[in-house]
Amino acid sequence: MTPWERDPLAYVVLTGPQEAWVRMGSPADPDRDERPLLWRGANQIGKSYAQAAKILHLIRATGPYKGRKPGPVNVLVVSISKEQIEPLMAKLWEMLPKHEAPDAEFSPGFGFRGKPPRVLFKDGPGKGSLITFATYSQGSTRIAGATVDVVVLDEPPPEEMWGEVVLRVQRRAGQVWCSMTITPDSPPQDWMRELVEKSVVRELHTPLTQAALTPTNGMPPLMSKRRLAAWAASVPAAEAPLRIGAGWSGAIVDQYLSAWSRDFVQAASLPPNCQGIVSLDHGIRLGRQAATLLAYQHSTSRFWVLDEVTGGDKATSSRDDAEAIAAMLTRQGLDWDHIDLWIGDRSTASIARDVRKDNAALRRYLAAHYRVEIDRFPRISVPYKAAGTLHSGYRQVNTLLSEGKILVAPRCVGLIKSFETWNGDKRSPLKDPLDALRYGIESALQATTLQPVAIVHVRTR
Repeated sequence: MTPWERDPLAYVVLTGPQEAWVRMGSPADPDRDERPLLWRGANQIGKSYAQAAKILHLIRATGPYKGRKPGPVNVLVVSISKEQIEPLMAKLWEMLPKHEAPDAEFSPGFGFRGKPPRVLFKDGPGKGSLITFATYSQGSTRIAGATVDVVVLDEPPPEEMWGEVVLRVQRRAGQVWCSMTITPDSPPQDWMRELVEKSVVRELHTPLTQAALTPTNGMPPLMSKRRLAAWAASVPAAEAPLRIGAGWSGAIVDQYLSAWSRDFVQAASLPPNCQGIVSLDHGIRLGRQAATLLAYQHSTSRFWVLDEVTGGDKATSSRDDAEAIAAMLTRQGLDWDHIDLWIGDRSTASIARDVRKDNAALRRYLAAHYRVEIDRFPRISVPYKAAGTLHSGYRQVNTLLSEGKILVAPRCVGLIKSFETWNGDKRSPLKDPLDALRYGIESALQATTLQPVAIVHVRTR
């Protein structure tokens, strides 16, 4: 067994903020008290990495936890979802002395095995210690019946969850460690802000700077100035105070997609070998239907928005949407079989109006319009939409804009208006054309990384 295999934790190198977090609340912390700990840090700051190091130092009584009271430690790690908690699991696995927890099984993308997932230390200084994992939806139940020394909250918790956690841990004179980046999708955190301001919770606040990304051992920063600037440019203006400044709230802006410029409005001049894409956001209310016609060049990851279906003075049916999409293709000199990828949002319905719109109905009406057998007409796929994908999708769009990889035809007046005036309000009808565009972009990028895609030349007018 190599020295690194015997003790990977001894080779972990941390930045200044990471070291500060690992030390907070430890025997080496001169300001140590019984308050819960909060690390409010920006994206890319390395919170999961530091959290993993902090947990293992505590269990093994090493680093700033050298000299802690001997005995096994029971740690419960709770996060928003299984997907959200997996990066922290991966960091723990990376730093874990495998011979001290020989039964631990980890698979990338899935995390630790077990029901619940767990790491049991059977040897070494942490012998008898246990790390278990749960989601916020499971957490209250798990905590209610558990003997817990430390609860680690990974990302913003619901207020009711926090109350349960603090109560349980205080009964055992334990600790609460919470690390988070507040996002537009997070539960409201005004209550947490109040606890910090009243000094009920002790906080470490770390915005994203190059200094914050610099290891304490003299190594170069984890991110170059150029890469840091590029990443910051990809973050929509409304989210920058959260993701870069690690703030409590986002900015109020007039233009959510900050990289947009009128310079991107250009008549299409397509290279050969483009993929044709139609993407749709179903809408049952007045003016809420939206569709885009895209050309996509896989080799350069460039998109051209050629045409649109948007707005209108009535609430439409799936038949109406099919006719409008067919008319859009006809304007561009295209037939249905020139389109490589058909994307449509999940079904939407109104019980009061007895209206339902979905991809299956749209496909039937499109096939009928073109007088082809339904089995011959391509399936209309639903875009992948996990928690947080709305804002991650728009960061992707903003990145492509900043790189000049999205051009919009002048005739797409609805989409152009949305680019220029949507402020991030999820309820605004200005969001619908952008959603239709986003579905097409995300699906094209995902599809071409998963499997080969037939590329055809899109003829345009």
